[in-house]
Amino acid sequence: MAFTDERRPEILTPEPHPRANSAAWGGPFVMGLLMTLLGIVALGAAFFTSMVTAILFGAMLAGAGVVEVISAFRTRKEGGPFWLYLLSGILSVVVGLFVLVYPAAGLGALTLLLAGYFFASGLFHAITSVMDRYPRWGWDFFYGAVSIVLGILVMRQWPISAVWLVGTLVGIGIFFRGVALMAGAFAVRKVLRTGGPTTPATVAR
Repeated sequence: MAFTDERRPEILTPEPHPRANSAAWGGPFVMGLLMTLLGIVALGAAFFTSMVTAILFGAMLAGAGVVEVISAFRTRKEGGPFWLYLLSGILSVVVGLFVLVYPAAGLGALTLLLAGYFFASGLFHAITSVMDRYPRWGWDFFYGAVSIVLGILVMRQWPISAVWLVGTLVGIGIFFRGVALMAGAFAVRKVLRTGGPTTPATVAR
């Protein structure tokens, strides 16, 4: 009885093009670098960043109010909550226009809102972490304590804190977002480099 040793041709997986590899991580890296630099600039000009943030917030609030008013008249034909949408939209438009006309006052109100959020959030984290005592509860307690102190400091320094708080938070957010994008780009680059060329897959006889 004769045995035949037949092998199918090897299947070669094409290697990814070097330009494709560079595009996979280069674009996010450049975007992350630009965002990091933008965050540094925003931190250096905290007051300007705060004013721009207040103006954008007012514009977005007014725009959302207009959309809500339009939705109120559309839902009226279907028997929807007409007055709820209408009054809520008018309120959003009025508050948004007020922030656009008086951005400093809107910035002060936004700062008080953030201070109250820091205090309430920190108090919640501190109390729940002490009561539950789950694993690594100390980190949540530390976060809560820092948030409480930050909220109290912002309230005590108001309205001076309105000059730097919002801009600083926005700058920090943009900065760390850029750092995260660069870290992700380096991770993709490492995977592409350590992966190496794909070895030919030989089909079993």
